[in-house]
Amino acid sequence: MASLDLESLRPLQDQLANHEIYGAIGTLEDLRVFMKHHVFSVWDFMSLIKYLQRSIAPVQVPWMPTSDPSLRYFINQLVLEEESDAIPIAGEGTRFASHFEFYCRAMQEVGADADMPQRFLTLVAEQGIDKALYSDPVPLPARYFSETTFCFIREDKPHMVAAALALGRENLIPSMFRRLLERMGIGPEQAPAFHAYLERHIHLDQDFHGPLSMRLLETLCGDDPKRIEEAETAAEEALCARIRFWDGVLEAIRTK
Repeated sequence: MASLDLESLRPLQDQLANHEIYGAIGTLEDLRVFMKHHVFSVWDFMSLIKYLQRSIAPVQVPWMPTSDPSLRYFINQLVLEEESDAIPIAGEGTRFASHFEFYCRAMQEVGADADMPQRFLTLVAEQGIDKALYSDPVPLPARYFSETTFCFIREDKPHMVAAALALGRENLIPSMFRRLLERMGIGPEQAPAFHAYLERHIHLDQDFHGPLSMRLLETLCGDDPKRIEEAETAAEEALCARIRFWDGVLEAIRTK
């Protein structure tokens, strides 16, 4: 029975696990540079999962049951926690927000330009994603990264998008964010919301979203050799895009 060749991705995963970016954030100014790039990755993640939700659990009236109920549960649970998570905030209790909105709050907390992402979204609404990505607010490394994300979506093949999600995001994020917490020089007292964001993702993705996203990917591929090959290619492209992204952000920090 055909199955995904995950071992072939190991060198790229190891390269990301040991990237210099995690130890390069030593000051709040470094963190602000990092966040003004990374916020685009936080944002475009939602388009990956919304595409999959539309494919697996579409909104239609009258409603009809579609696909595997466990897959519907996973994608709807993922959207729930990414789009409207219940986030405990010290001194404020629990607040509901998308992870993107919470990230913008974390940007504001450290003095980054938290209005920039909203200016970008206004351009997306007015001009479309392609023109907006080439606008002034978007740093070059973020533009290239998000272009890769939307290329997956335009292919309109759920198994490829699921590969980008599972192997390029959900199963990758816990190790990346754990290394950020270990190696960056910014403590929770300096950036509490950013630390909370990282810790929340480590918990959700490692314990829940990571394993479920792999099940989603395996189900969408089935035993189809072509789908498996396309999924492996998409996963490799997603990992390479992340490496190029981190390379670009690292250069921006060093040349700020």
